[in-house]
Amino acid sequence: MKKTAFSILAILACVSFGFGQDVQIKDQAAFSYAYLDCVGSFQQIPAKIMEFMGAFFKQGLRPSGSLFGIYFNAPDQVPEAELKWLIGMPIHAGDAPAEPLKKGEFNHPKVAVCLHIGPFDKVGETYVKLMAFIDQNGWKPAGPVLEKYLDNPQMTAPEKLRTELVLPVEKK
Repeated sequence: MKKTAFSILAILACVSFGFGQDVQIKDQAAFSYAYLDCVGSFQQIPAKIMEFMGAFFKQGLRPSGSLFGIYFNAPDQVPEAELKWLIGMPIHAGDAPAEPLKKGEFNHPKVAVCLHIGPFDKVGETYVKLMAFIDQNGWKPAGPVLEKYLDNPQMTAPEKLRTELVLPVEKK
């Protein structure tokens, strides 16, 4: 009985102190990135990644982080033809991309971060968890979401793909 009571108290303590929480609020240093503007269906993502990567390496740019997408709206907000997003990669501050690429700055000091493990078409489930967490903890979105792609989908099984969701936040 004492062992069971101790186990229950330990679990409750972990929940109370946030251990095992999937979403974290973190400080985020600003960074520069090269990107390719994209409009329309997300079905274009593989082709746009290839276009981006070809231009990126042809220009001799130096990556300083993982490939990512930034999404300014979603299919439940606008018609598919009006979706706005970009494919990008962090670069060294002194690098200067040329057309068709552009240079951007990710300058959001606080972000909510959540790791999605599984196929890309299931990432919506992780967005629900992320949005619920920030709402329940006194935060609100302060910019577009960044999806950092941590694995190569051509070399990783869909159920093992890791996508880090990074959402700029500010206090309500």
